[in-house]
Amino acid sequence: MSSKRLLTIFGATGKQGGSVIDIVLARPELSNKYALRGITRDPSSSKSQQLASSGVEVVKGDLDDVESLKSALAGSYGVFGVTDFWAIMSKSQEMQQGRNILAACKATGVKHLVWSSLPHVAKLSEGKYKNVEHFDGKAEIELVIEEGKGSMIASYFMPAMFLDELKNLIKDHGEGPTLALPYPDENVPWPLIAPRKDTGKYVLGLFEAGDKANGVEVQGVSVWTTPKKLVAKLGEHAGKEVHFKSLPGDVFASFLPEAIRLDLGEMFEWIGERNYYGLGSEKKQAKSEEFLVKDPELVSLSEFFKSNGPWTF
Repeated sequence: MSSKRLLTIFGATGKQGGSVIDIVLARPELSNKYALRGITRDPSSSKSQQLASSGVEVVKGDLDDVESLKSALAGSYGVFGVTDFWAIMSKSQEMQQGRNILAACKATGVKHLVWSSLPHVAKLSEGKYKNVEHFDGKAEIELVIEEGKGSMIASYFMPAMFLDELKNLIKDHGEGPTLALPYPDENVPWPLIAPRKDTGKYVLGLFEAGDKANGVEVQGVSVWTTPKKLVAKLGEHAGKEVHFKSLPGDVFASFLPEAIRLDLGEMFEWIGERNYYGLGSEKKQAKSEEFLVKDPELVSLSEFFKSNGPWTF
């Protein structure tokens, strides 16, 4: 019998779950303490096989089937729970998946659940933005977990907007490369994360903190920036000037695919108004960073732009 604590990771082949696995495998002080199990929809996929070859136990789990999750979580000390709204496009289904994870954790005696959550935009905006479902479903599951966790430790990792999305946002429509967003000005505080690089640094920090992390929310941020600083730094790496343009919310939303227009349109307006986590949240970042692993070396804008080039427009 291994004396290691078993961490079971949902989304093991994705950016967030993969990051949790990466940091354990990369750090002897963690890999000597924790064994890893990855839950995936398809254990036979090439990504799953790659995980298995690195020493991760790969098991099949169906988020819509709580009995399959109970089998998948058996023997786990800790669980990292994450759901993918965009794969199902249903807030109600995503919330049921979250409830299933909680039920399976409780049924199998899991000691510590780290849930990938997000701000509750409808509540924080006092009903102004009611359609950011990929945020609100996760936030509502957080409330369900807090109410029903019993003696289990529950912690909440709240990832910022993914740096990976920047290439989809910067376009050249004849006026030079431009970041056009429904932000009121170029100085809006804007949190971003490199999910594959930095998620695990927060999540393992929460597992390591144990009881001290019970009920804790951490803002999962690699870097706080502003549109002005971001386009200036990108311009340095691209070798040409990159502009920022403030758009009305309805104009910005009109460029989005219809299926995601309401959700993402309101999300960007929310960020422009309330800085993603709420006004002043950038001043609270140090409190979240107390839960990082030792020597986290979070990704900087320069590092991200350098490692994700070339930036051609």
